[in-house]
Amino acid sequence: MRPLTLDSLNPVVKNVEYAVRGELAIKAEAYRVKLKENDHGLPFDKVISSNIGNPQQKGLDQPPITFTRQVAALTEWPALAELAPNAFPQDVIARAKELIDELGSVGAYSHSQGVPLIRNNVARFIEDRDGYPSSPNNIFLTAGASAGVSLLLSMLIASPNCGVLIPIPQYPL
Repeated sequence: MRPLTLDSLNPVVKNVEYAVRGELAIKAEAYRVKLKENDHGLPFDKVISSNIGNPQQKGLDQPPITFTRQVAALTEWPALAELAPNAFPQDVIARAKELIDELGSVGAYSHSQGVPLIRNNVARFIEDRDGYPSSPNNIFLTAGASAGVSLLLSMLIASPNCGVLIPIPQYPL
């Protein structure tokens, strides 16, 4: 096996750019630094990065979705429900129990398409919302949008001669 060096690395990997840290984000960070100066001379007092898709970031001040975080806390540490018996609403406790019963542990690998219980719930939601049948067998859950788009692109690109045009601005993949 040959060693991995810059010369043996795929040129596509060497030239990859992470657009979230691209020109706009770099300029925004420079403004943040300048705003810390007493006499910064800028016509504004704060920079809000709305391009990153993180609504709970400082500056946007959107409160976190409490239900989701409470369920996550109880699935990570189930004993917390007994240690703090009045801290969690009953619907949170019930959802966490349902997930723990299905998963066993949130640290374990699940089905490659995603947890069947969650895929069933997603299918049911789609049917209720759209009025069309939806099968959990046709649903693939991924760890975020980038992972989902990357999976889809890898299925579409069949050879080195294939490519996909992605409009700009784009999220990095």
